[in-house]
Amino acid sequence: MKKKPAIRPTLQMIADELGVTTMTVSKSLRGIGRISEETRRLVRSKAEEIGYFSSRERLFAPFVRSSTGSENRLRLLCPTVGTLDRGESIPYRNDMVMGLERALEKMDGQVVSRSFPSLEEMVELLEAERFHGVALSEPFPSRWVAALRQHVPVAYTIGHDFQHDVDSVYFNEARAAALVVQQLKEAGHQHIGWLGTMDRHAPFLMPDEEFDEEDAADALSHTGHGTRFASWLYLARQNAGLTPWPVALVERDWRSASLADVVKQGCRILFEARPMPSAIVCVSNAVAREVIRQLEESGFRIPRDISVISYGVEEYGQTDSGVSLTGVNMPMDMVGSLLPEVIQRRLAYPEGLAISIQLDARWSAGGTLRVF
Repeated sequence: MKKKPAIRPTLQMIADELGVTTMTVSKSLRGIGRISEETRRLVRSKAEEIGYFSSRERLFAPFVRSSTGSENRLRLLCPTVGTLDRGESIPYRNDMVMGLERALEKMDGQVVSRSFPSLEEMVELLEAERFHGVALSEPFPSRWVAALRQHVPVAYTIGHDFQHDVDSVYFNEARAAALVVQQLKEAGHQHIGWLGTMDRHAPFLMPDEEFDEEDAADALSHTGHGTRFASWLYLARQNAGLTPWPVALVERDWRSASLADVVKQGCRILFEARPMPSAIVCVSNAVAREVIRQLEESGFRIPRDISVISYGVEEYGQTDSGVSLTGVNMPMDMVGSLLPEVIQRRLAYPEGLAISIQLDARWSAGGTLRVF
């Protein structure tokens, strides 16, 4: 006897079971529309029960395009803390917002970029206006993130990937570090030094008193480059059985130490290593420029005597003399373009596991790398 094919669950079946319309079911599963949380919960529960989907197996919600003025229009908030001075990080955030705006334009959505003096004012806006999510472009204390998540989903757009159960989109720092090593080895470099700064009391970071040192994520939030440094340290110790590469992570207290001070200290650490590095990898363009400045003042020729590599060379990626820096390109507009889908997924499947989407960085050839 031929076995009858299993009946595939449908939206109509869920609607009939709950006594609601298929439109209500659809909106509930996609996390859109003015549907009560109780109805959303019942719909998701019934959908799981009859096998319509499993929220733990689904990565993204269905793509939504709503008509102009619709209540379903995806609206995201990109907040900053008004008291902070972001310096060279501003272009990276602007690129992310541009990518986000382009993605939302395709679905008639909106991004609101606004500066706030306090957490309380952010929460007041979320209570007063309708938003579907918040995109963070700088490390926030766990207490702040928890307060925002009481109202909407939150996603990070930086490499600050320490807070549990928070979605994020950024670049894979381990792959980026491996890309640097591969490019340097192909250029004939065997001895690599790594130079980063551990910023404290910086004008672009939240005040230390906002963080709880007993909270693991907060304790890691004094730099936005924690995952980058972790990748450096691992690669430096896994140097194919050879002498470990030197890594200088120098703490900088912005109240008393200049960039020149910490770069001088870092270079001293690297140059004490034997054999001496033929290339120095810097955490940022500002550090790379200062390294080049000090080396040239000491009589070194870049890149003939020593090569200098940087991160984020697509923004301000030039030396004082106008030479393009060689290094890692991290187009932030790609990060922003993925955010709507991440927020939609969280709206549709609030119980789903948090995801961290990590993109590949690209290599940018400049004039600060010597090929042997």
